[in-house]
Amino acid sequence: MADTKALEASLTSRDVSLLRVQADVTRRAIRDVRDLEKVAVSLLRRIDPADPVRRGDQLNRVTRIGAEFGEEARATYRRITRRFLGTQADIVGDESVEAVRLAQAAGLNLKRTLTPTQAKKVAEDLLIDGATASSHFSRQGRSARDELVRRLRQTATADGNLTDMVRSIRGEKELQYTNGMFRTFERHAQATVTTGMSGASNAARYETYVANDDVVTMIQAINPLDGRTSDICRARAGRTWALRSGRAVGHGTESFPGPPPWHIRCRTTLVPLGRQDNPVRGQTFGNLLDSMSESQQKEMLGPGKFELWRKGDIAMADLIDQSGRPLTLAQLRERST
Repeated sequence: MADTKALEASLTSRDVSLLRVQADVTRRAIRDVRDLEKVAVSLLRRIDPADPVRRGDQLNRVTRIGAEFGEEARATYRRITRRFLGTQADIVGDESVEAVRLAQAAGLNLKRTLTPTQAKKVAEDLLIDGATASSHFSRQGRSARDELVRRLRQTATADGNLTDMVRSIRGEKELQYTNGMFRTFERHAQATVTTGMSGASNAARYETYVANDDVVTMIQAINPLDGRTSDICRARAGRTWALRSGRAVGHGTESFPGPPPWHIRCRTTLVPLGRQDNPVRGQTFGNLLDSMSESQQKEMLGPGKFELWRKGDIAMADLIDQSGRPLTLAQLRERST
């Protein structure tokens, strides 16, 4: 019989480490979006629709800016997409191996992992809120172009000057530029990365369980129950389904809805169960931290957040999306060896 509590604790710990890899991937995507903002401002200053010498031609110059910026936006988001999908494929491959290793350590003898070809396909086909990552990023690029043109047309029509146009893009200095249009696109990129990374690890685990369906007979949904837990995940917390048929086992009647993510920023993961295994109550991040030594807690949270958490200055919900000490994928692999 598998030690399902130990397996769940190990997967929860692994998910926290993946959050740190996610933070690194997010940071690079945001850097690309900020570079795109610099391109927009540079184009605006070069073409300058507000130039009084060329009054009456403002909207034509806005259209020209939109066309040139659109090309840059497409190239930027293609780069983000390629890097993200490559990381996703690596995560899928790594998590398939890790799922087998952790399950075996807990007494569930899985033997088959996903091949590199299978991992690549899983990453490319993964849906985030009903669309692939490629579709999401492509849409964000088009939206950035359209929003830029809209703001510039609006300012030009109101006889705004170049300073007004730059402000309409970058936001107000007094507000530390938090109201700039590209802050929205940073948040969109972050949400796509967050949900996609969670989806990659869950898809890897689920497909690995399916590849070992002679051993794994059921799967159970586990997620941290806190103020950030969505209604859909709260309702499915602890639900168990038969792996092959997808029918509900125990409480609830909903058939298996497919592996998480079930919504943007979903944090649910799946635990494999054998015939003789009992479902587990569900590990929380707080339980996990409480079971660790002080040195392990500092390593997971980072010294700053550790001190704030120990003093009670930040709540457990503030730690769930722990990303104070980002990890690269290479660093994560080193920790797993």
